[in-house]
Amino acid sequence: MSFLIRYVADIAPWIYAFCGLVAVYQLYKTWMVRVERRQAVFSLEREKALNDLYNIFLTAMLLLVVMGATYFVSTTLAAAVEPLVEDARAPTPQAAFIPTPTNTPIPATPTPTATPTFTPRPFAPVERPLVVNTPTPEAPPVPPASCPDPRAVITSPGNGAVVQGILTFTGTAQHEQFDYYKLEYAPGAGAEQGFAWFAGGQEPVSNGFLGNLNTPALANGAYTVQLVVVDRTGNFPPPCRVNIIVQN
Repeated sequence: MSFLIRYVADIAPWIYAFCGLVAVYQLYKTWMVRVERRQAVFSLEREKALNDLYNIFLTAMLLLVVMGATYFVSTTLAAAVEPLVEDARAPTPQAAFIPTPTNTPIPATPTPTATPTFTPRPFAPVERPLVVNTPTPEAPPVPPASCPDPRAVITSPGNGAVVQGILTFTGTAQHEQFDYYKLEYAPGAGAEQGFAWFAGGQEPVSNGFLGNLNTPALANGAYTVQLVVVDRTGNFPPPCRVNIIVQN
């Protein structure tokens, strides 16, 4: 198929020339038919002239289709199949000639070689140092957060934890008339005011994810984080507070 498209592209000038000659002839034929129609006396002659004009019109349409198809094949399709034609015309590489190895004759009588004499030597045992496993002291446990009401509890992180990066808070935020909960922070350990919101939710949480704190956005130092659970009347039980130390 690619060779046929390439062949049409090669003879495209001849196709255009042939269509041009046919078009010139059709123009001459149109002029002759119009003269005959003006000179026609009978309706049969006029009908014949109309049929001739209709045939000329069909021929013109056919020429346009042929020229358009030739142009499309010689430009778009020929450019698309050019790599395929080049690959088909490229010579196929022949397999490299691999000479057959020639077997070297083995001498009938091998040359004797001297056998080395091995003399064993005593060796002293290697003394290895005694390794004593020293247990690594465990870090002291972090005390839990101060949560006076079981409906607002922060289970992680613990009180006095040293944190960095994105800090995740988990715990419980529930109420009989639950509306929403919020997490807030304030600079300093044991802060009582100056809290700023950083996370929250409108669905109760039971020992699950509460929110994240982006500690790289804060200066290093001690902070107080509190969990507040608000009911539908706008009131809330005593918040749960935890002290953390940011060290990024």
